[in-house]
Amino acid sequence: MDIQVARLREVLGLLKPVILRKTPLPALTYVLFKDGKAVGTNLETMVIVQVPEADIDCLIPYNDVVAMLQYVQGLKTLHIEPKDGKVTMSWADGKSTFGTRDVGEFPNVPEFVPTVEADIDIDTLIPAMYEAMSFAATEDARPVLQAVSLILGDEVAVAAGDGFRMAHKTLPLSFPQESILVVPLGSVKALKLLWDKTPRTPPASDFLIPAIMAKKRASLALDGETGLRFIFGDSTTAIVKLLDGSPPDWLKLMPNKEPVLKASVMGSEMELAVRRVLPVAKMGTNIARLAFNDDTVTVSAKYEGQEVESTVKVLMSQGAPGNVALNATFLLDYLKGKDGVVILSWEGQSSPLLFNHRKNPTVLIMPMMVTEAADEVEPAEEEEAVAAEAEEVEEIKEGAELEAETAELGPDEEVAADEVEPVEEEEAEAAGEPEAEPVAATKPARKKRTKK
Repeated sequence: MDIQVARLREVLGLLKPVILRKTPLPALTYVLFKDGKAVGTNLETMVIVQVPEADIDCLIPYNDVVAMLQYVQGLKTLHIEPKDGKVTMSWADGKSTFGTRDVGEFPNVPEFVPTVEADIDIDTLIPAMYEAMSFAATEDARPVLQAVSLILGDEVAVAAGDGFRMAHKTLPLSFPQESILVVPLGSVKALKLLWDKTPRTPPASDFLIPAIMAKKRASLALDGETGLRFIFGDSTTAIVKLLDGSPPDWLKLMPNKEPVLKASVMGSEMELAVRRVLPVAKMGTNIARLAFNDDTVTVSAKYEGQEVESTVKVLMSQGAPGNVALNATFLLDYLKGKDGVVILSWEGQSSPLLFNHRKNPTVLIMPMMVTEAADEVEPAEEEEAVAAEAEEVEEIKEGAELEAETAELGPDEEVAADEVEPVEEEEAEAAGEPEAEPVAATKPARKKRTKK
């Protein structure tokens, strides 16, 4: 097999998102060259690149070869030859030999038979899927939440959520069959890289501007089972193994009542306000309070007597003033990079706060229940607790001293009942209590220590 170094770098770059560094299946760290194709997979997504030069059947170690190619000039021709369990790559002034594995260890390329297929605008679809991905769950307790939902039909939409927040966006696209697909997060990342790296093929046109402004398109197909296929241009294919299960009905989670509060703020100003209160919020339960008035929203956080707040100007406000508390980290994650106007709306009580910004997905963040006790302990209660603890420690120490004295003294060294300290009698009289009985009748007699 003879291939230009620059072309091989390009092919390996397209396979990068599906090559695993560590895996119990060593063959997955290799790239398969066979039948005019280069194939890489992580068992979740398989990427196939057409390489007409690939007239051999062999596996090459991805990471080792990529590292070696950094130091070979791109215009040189590389000769690849597998032999005796090794693969040798040679060029005009050098060569490198790597260990390889049997081709049979690599997963088979599936035969994908589409039941429905259509061209779709991936300049709109894939960035929307990638943006929704940041709102998906990170824990694997519910795999359907650790994914992006792709909703196909007369209207195409993407959605993701983790139980505390959610993103949803309806796209100006359509697909000939209604389906709800659960796309793994790793596959979304791979599709994003392929969208970035594959060449853009403009439509034939007599005018330059329409050709430049044309959207990048791909063929999207379903096989009626658990497979989703994207064909980018005429040389790169991605086959995604979809997750089993049904995601939540995202549209039913969207608020549909008239909001009791709606306000517009500058996203960059709101982001700075949240950043100011975040350190104090993280000291406690990570709560950021939002207090809306007619012309301002005050963002604040408190913890054990420490409190910080920042005021942001409201550009437009509808409804009555209101207070709501949100997870400060979730709020900051949403506001990052949001220039321009952000619109917030709220139905009140336990309803989520709704965020809209230009053409970005609509985002919901669930509110947090706030009580003063959750943020800080009242000073008076704290002092009483400390005093009670100190008194208890003192009593324990006195008891321990008394036991030690009793153990050291002899049986004939008891203290007489009339040897009670005068101060103890005065304290009893001052308290209005009846005259104390002899000590010997109420508590164990103290014993006088004799000098030796």
